[in-house]
Amino acid sequence: MLLQYLIEDLAEDKEITGSTNIDIGKIEYDSSKIQNNDVFIAIKGFEFDGNDFIETAIDKGAICIIIEKNVDISNIEEKIQEKNITVIKVNSTRRALAVMSAVYYDSPAKKLKIIGITGTKGKTTTAYMIRDILLASGKKTGMIGTIYNTYGNVQIEATRTSPESIDLQKLLKDMVDAEMEYVVMEVSSHALALDRVYGIRFSVGVFTNLSEEHLDFHENMENYLMAKAKLFENSDFAIINGDDIYAPRLKKMIPCKIATYGLDNEVNLTATDIRINADNVEFKMYINKMLETIHINIPGRFTVYNALAAIAVCSLFNAQMDAILLAFQNVKVPGRSEIVQTGKSFTVMIDYAHTPSSLEAILTAVKKHAKARVICVFGCGGNRDTLKRPMMGEIAGRLADFTVITTDNPRNEEPIKIMKDIEEGIKKTKGLYKIIENRREAIQFAMRIAWKNDIIILAGKGHETYQILKNNKKIKFDEREIVKSIAEKMEEKNI
Repeated sequence: MLLQYLIEDLAEDKEITGSTNIDIGKIEYDSSKIQNNDVFIAIKGFEFDGNDFIETAIDKGAICIIIEKNVDISNIEEKIQEKNITVIKVNSTRRALAVMSAVYYDSPAKKLKIIGITGTKGKTTTAYMIRDILLASGKKTGMIGTIYNTYGNVQIEATRTSPESIDLQKLLKDMVDAEMEYVVMEVSSHALALDRVYGIRFSVGVFTNLSEEHLDFHENMENYLMAKAKLFENSDFAIINGDDIYAPRLKKMIPCKIATYGLDNEVNLTATDIRINADNVEFKMYINKMLETIHINIPGRFTVYNALAAIAVCSLFNAQMDAILLAFQNVKVPGRSEIVQTGKSFTVMIDYAHTPSSLEAILTAVKKHAKARVICVFGCGGNRDTLKRPMMGEIAGRLADFTVITTDNPRNEEPIKIMKDIEEGIKKTKGLYKIIENRREAIQFAMRIAWKNDIIILAGKGHETYQILKNNKKIKFDEREIVKSIAEKMEEKNI
């Protein structure tokens, strides 16, 4: 592809030095992947600054570099001239990456109906619900999210909730080639703030809720809200949780048509006769003037909200009630209120709850209908928002009958420091607790003290099958396998 075509859609105020009438190989933002005739786009990341690797990219064969206007490259001017490197300066290299990637992959987003879901909680479950309803409706549908990226018979483990823009465009191109018609996509606040979805037009944007999370990145709730709102600047239609405290403000900011769902306020779509049990929910609602009863095997009031959002979206695409009921009957979301079969008289549930609000939601949902004790095992991630740790400790101490404080993904923080932060919160309550650093030992302890009808909630890891330790060392840690292994050993010892 000629470079001049690749950069046609960039902002008009771009500054170009050198020829654009050259064939390029591919686009890269990772200098280690550069080959001859590639374009290198210098992106400033969390750990590395691409501007520090411009010379490396040139040495490896980059024929064009794209940098931001404030970047000083005077120290390598001679090399640039000697190798006839084309330099393009733009206001934002992240936006340039998104725009050029779309052109490179032949604008796949324009050939798909894309549904974007943003919010602190509920993105993954809502995405699964929408995907399953559309599939049950006979619509070829792909999904991009926290757990897997899937389409047809392809299933790729996700490395982040929303891929970097070039990876996203490649994935969308693969979905177009596989004849997908719809794509359901979790859109994180990071993806919106960092322009990973820049230039993509969403057929529908969904807002589930907003609560404290990622403040280590956004700094405050105002910035967090503004990031979420960016989704709707490029949406044709918006589906909003009308009960969320931020809904009134968000609705005023949204330029497209809006429909609302909820349980407490005046909304367009709601549910009645809600029954929340320990392992499922049931409710009634009017669809096409018919009163329908809906049953979903995921507990919690939040499940009703997620289901309402899914129904609202799929109704826009003329999904029929038979498809909705079939999808809800079979929907399963890895690591979300997931029951692990142990053959024991107690229950073990895995849930991704890793924020104060999500931990409170799952503990409240289970506690309300538990026949015996609720035992909570959880930790908090290292090098992340520290303010939530005591908050989560206080929530566990208040709602759980017994809490085991342990590790999550400690990363480069000392585990004991993280656990002590959590302990500060639990000490404010009368809750019983124990600190066990090794997460496997913590799970084993919880299972050994469990009585008949107790419910053990393993919170925080959810779908993850690993732990991240110092120096980003990733070790295998699948809680499903660990729980079953402990149960088998208990069986051998007649425990």
